[in-house]
Amino acid sequence: MPLLKRKPVIPNPLPSLSAVLQPLPSTSANAGDPSSSSSGPSETPLPNDGKDDEEQLDKLLSVFRGEMHGVSKDNNASSTGGKGKKAQSKLTNGKHPNEGDVSINGDQPNGIENKAIWKSTDKECWYLPETGEIFTDYESFCARRAFYAQPLFQCEVSGKSSLSFYAALQSEQKEVRQLHSRFPRQLKKAVLSSVQFQIEGKLDTLADKIFERFHDRFFDQEKVFVDVDGDKYLARIVKTFPPRSLATTSSPAHPTKPILHPYATDLSLPLEEVNEKDDPSKYFYNVRLIEEGYPEGIAAEYASANGQSNGPYDEEEEDGKGEKWMGSTMEVQCDKISRDRINFSRAMLKRFIRDCVVRDAAVYSPWLVKPSVAGRYGIPTEMTDEIRQGIQRYKEKQMDKRKREREERLGITHEEEEEKPKTKKQKKDEERKMKEEDRLRDKEAREREKEKEREEEERRKKKALKYPAEDLLVEWSDEKDVAAGRIQVRPAPNKTLPFGDQFEKLLTTWSFLNVMGKPLGLSPFTLDEFEQSLYHADPTTLLTEIHAVLLNALSADLAAGHEAVKPLSNYGKEGEPDNDTDYWEGRKGATTETLAPVVAPLAENWKTKELSIKDSRKGWESSLIGCLWEKGTLEILPNYLDNILHLTFEDKPAPTRPTWSTAPKNASSGGIAGLIPSKPEKRYPTLHHSHKLDIINFLIELVGQTEILREFMEESTLNLTEVRKDQVEVKRELRRVQAEKEALEPKEKPKEEGEEGDISMMTDSADISMNGHPNGNGNGHIGNGSSGLDRDELEDSASIQDDNLSDVESDHNISATGASRRKAMKEKALEREAEENLRNQKLAKEREELRIRKIEGKQIAAEKKRLMDEEEVINTKLRHLEYDFRRWIYTLRSRPLGYDRFGNKVWWMDGLGSSPILLDGKVVVGTGRIYLQGVDPEDEEILRNLASAVVEDEVVLPEYVEERRRQEEGQYDRLEPGEWAVYETVDEVKQFMNWLCPRGIRENQLLKQFRMWDPEIEQGIKKRRALAGLDKESIPDSDEPRRTRPTRKVNQDEEKEGFLNWKNKRASASA
Repeated sequence: MPLLKRKPVIPNPLPSLSAVLQPLPSTSANAGDPSSSSSGPSETPLPNDGKDDEEQLDKLLSVFRGEMHGVSKDNNASSTGGKGKKAQSKLTNGKHPNEGDVSINGDQPNGIENKAIWKSTDKECWYLPETGEIFTDYESFCARRAFYAQPLFQCEVSGKSSLSFYAALQSEQKEVRQLHSRFPRQLKKAVLSSVQFQIEGKLDTLADKIFERFHDRFFDQEKVFVDVDGDKYLARIVKTFPPRSLATTSSPAHPTKPILHPYATDLSLPLEEVNEKDDPSKYFYNVRLIEEGYPEGIAAEYASANGQSNGPYDEEEEDGKGEKWMGSTMEVQCDKISRDRINFSRAMLKRFIRDCVVRDAAVYSPWLVKPSVAGRYGIPTEMTDEIRQGIQRYKEKQMDKRKREREERLGITHEEEEEKPKTKKQKKDEERKMKEEDRLRDKEAREREKEKEREEEERRKKKALKYPAEDLLVEWSDEKDVAAGRIQVRPAPNKTLPFGDQFEKLLTTWSFLNVMGKPLGLSPFTLDEFEQSLYHADPTTLLTEIHAVLLNALSADLAAGHEAVKPLSNYGKEGEPDNDTDYWEGRKGATTETLAPVVAPLAENWKTKELSIKDSRKGWESSLIGCLWEKGTLEILPNYLDNILHLTFEDKPAPTRPTWSTAPKNASSGGIAGLIPSKPEKRYPTLHHSHKLDIINFLIELVGQTEILREFMEESTLNLTEVRKDQVEVKRELRRVQAEKEALEPKEKPKEEGEEGDISMMTDSADISMNGHPNGNGNGHIGNGSSGLDRDELEDSASIQDDNLSDVESDHNISATGASRRKAMKEKALEREAEENLRNQKLAKEREELRIRKIEGKQIAAEKKRLMDEEEVINTKLRHLEYDFRRWIYTLRSRPLGYDRFGNKVWWMDGLGSSPILLDGKVVVGTGRIYLQGVDPEDEEILRNLASAVVEDEVVLPEYVEERRRQEEGQYDRLEPGEWAVYETVDEVKQFMNWLCPRGIRENQLLKQFRMWDPEIEQGIKKRRALAGLDKESIPDSDEPRRTRPTRKVNQDEEKEGFLNWKNKRASASA
């Protein structure tokens, strides 16, 4: 049944039998007994009401159909021809009045078959066939039906919400029919037999157990895929051959059908034991290939010959008739065949079991197959004594276990019981329980081991993902995300937006006027200015210009000879749109006949009237009325006649004293009591703000079809093409400049050699200064050579003086020693002179190289500076091309900035179309905010399918996505489909960016867009908040204040609000 706030809908209680039956006085009981006559007639008690709603409904319907014995009709009521009388002869729920007689309390009364003891008043009743509810008054029936018509309900099967009760019921029935048609018919009986009388807390665990049993077990006539040399072909199992150990012995005279998978339906046996007794890999299957494209299913004659029927589900569950068997047969085992995952998977199995079973609310209650389903598939509904005792033992065991755990937790011990000797029966019971516990413990250990293996396998699959990956597959990681500074829960956006449910209309209307401002001749304005002007109760320049440019565009299109435009919703319809205005009635009883004399002339004049800026757009209200009268329809603009009445008439003021002039006018004069004609320019500001928005949106829908806007769209396409070409050229130029810069980098390596050369030259200079010649002379090495000779001569003279002071030797020895010393000194002087010459030559060469390198270094530095300046100019040009690309691409189609992991749209609406993002080097504010829009169910399903296609043998279920959204978006901060929210501060946007994960494909692209436009987004938010007075900081991008003497005119302009100070500069320039 459909759900209301995730809970079943409580039906309206059925009326009691006392509401439709009245007892008749019994006068024939003892007709001759005076005592009975004296006591007066007695009344027969009414029959008891039903025990439940189903039984009560049967009794009520039997009364209404006239099938209950002892009930007579009220002749007086029947003579009136009421609705209840007419309904007696009709069939109710497919039964004839002669069928299904209901007795009193389930017994046939004796002697009163033809005697009336109750009177059934012919009372009107109302019946809801969808729910089986019966109402005795029309008001409650209408209230209940209106309640069911509200979009408050949810489909229990598919999870779709915001549906009416009837739509949710149809959705459930459709999903159930689809489920039963897809699920393999041959598996249904085996699966339901496994579920019957099973005690399992969670349905997921039960479905997993059954899936493990039957995912590699197949049955006759089942449609499968066969793996032949790596390719899969569609086939049908013709015959199944069980292992020889299970094959039944049969005589030729009395053949018996072999039993297939006899232990698979017994879930009390462990899976290992079942596979040991009945190994699925030992089955052989004879399959026949099927040609794809032909209808699938079993032939009708084959099904009828074998007695295979689906009962009420034949039409839904039959795979098709007229299957064309083609191809050859082959014999395969279970490792070569598989089922289609669309027809058999864990999720599909769980849905099938949930639809076919019920369970009591008591603890440890078994799962029971619904009686109707059990009867269809021949599944026993009565428990055997063995099953009942097993269930009772399981309950007692679990209750004892819970009791022991509670006593252990509370510290309760039973020492006196332990001292008592145990009987033999108790010992046997304990041994049996211990064995059972050991078996269950081993079973749980095996299940835990399998769960660990499954988790490990999932972990390996997740590790195998290559990032960026599908966002729904990227989960939160404490190691990566916390270290990167990301947050797990998305910051809560503000859901309080102007105009409530009409905010999207407000935003799209503002966007159109700014994007198409150039062809319309309308200057840009902010969303706040547009909103405040709609709320304003006095005439504003902004609304005047908006209406004027739209009406001028329509009249100019007609004057150019083009076909009259009409709303988009009327395209594709034959004939004129249905505009039934004859039954419209406005305030004070006004009709279209009242409006026609006043509005008809305006409907002719607006087509040829041009609203000039020189005349301050005078008369635009009258043109608006004429356009609405001619173009408006009640289907597209339901309130347009009320708006025209509001603009042309006003309530008549109450007279101070009665006079002849205030008397009601005659009908012939065309007036209406209580209304007098009024001027439209006086009445327009008093319109409701939502009606103003509806009118502008209607005009936009008309203007969007004019020739001037089509030409602008074509121009935008050409401009977009040119921008793309320019981007290619500029990027090519940028690559050239970067290549030239990289080519200059390797020439910096000789700089290190030059530095070493500088160090060597500084060393030489130091040596020269130490020798007493810091500056040297102009002759280079000659001066240095003479200084060396003088030094040698001084050393020689000092050594001669030392020789004179030494001991006296012979003159011959003295003279010989002096000659040899002079010769050696002369040779050393020549060697030093040669070395000095080489060193001076090397020094001169290094100085020349240093001079050349310095000249080259200056040239390289100048070249680098030139390339850097050129690169900066190119980057600036490329940035402006990005601005132009954004303008023209968003003129052709409105696109969000990106999508988050769950498919929510992220919108930044500034700098689109005719509204520039920069003006005189300053950021132009449009919305100054970042908007979020909730994902649609269709888009969410597409994203789930994309994620499921990435991971093999796994399906991303809606429950998984819902759980992640609760954890990562917050319980109350998630957006409903199509719902809008906003981030208004820089900090909120930064936190939202910290929530985005770059490992996901969508959020990685969204982060790139945020980083590309981060300066413009931040400046726009700050400037908008400063203009609105929300922040005390100065307006960004504003010039420094000049010290000028304030005048009264400047002060008056500063006191005006933004939307009051707005001017249409484009209209002034064109004029």
